[in-house]
Amino acid sequence: MNKRKFEFALELDREMLEEPFSKISISQICDNLNCSRQSFYYYFKKIEDCLAYLVRETFKSRVREDYLISDIFAFFENNADFVARCNKDKEAKTIFWDSLYIYIKKMLDLIFSKNIVDYLSLYPEQKDAITSFYTSGILQQARLYLSKPNVTKEKCISHCKIIIGSREDTRDMIRRFNR
Repeated sequence: MNKRKFEFALELDREMLEEPFSKISISQICDNLNCSRQSFYYYFKKIEDCLAYLVRETFKSRVREDYLISDIFAFFENNADFVARCNKDKEAKTIFWDSLYIYIKKMLDLIFSKNIVDYLSLYPEQKDAITSFYTSGILQQARLYLSKPNVTKEKCISHCKIIIGSREDTRDMIRRFNR
């Protein structure tokens, strides 16, 4: 991880403590870090890219491949303030969920590539369809967990495991795609 790039992201997070994402400017971030806007643009094209980077890095540092489902819900539990700040602003909310979607899809692609031989012979479009299906189900449970106070983490994890099924269930789905 690039230290300077992450400093910009952390400063954005600190600013989001004070005001909604849509009101924060690149100038504010640069002023607080005593650097030029050029420094910011060296790493990011726009402020939205900085938030997407922050979400990915925050998520990546806390979610491991072999505990993907439980780590996702632990992430929401342990980073409730950050998640709330992102979900407070419409634009930040979109960036937050899109970034998680992309990251989880990549993780699932990696997991399937390592563990299911038949997955490797699929066309990219087929791999995309499978990972999109599972990612959507996982994120649906995550949104449910965050929006309904009576829904427990354990219940959502259980539903995610049902969505994904056993490794054999996933293999069967992939084999159907290969026919």
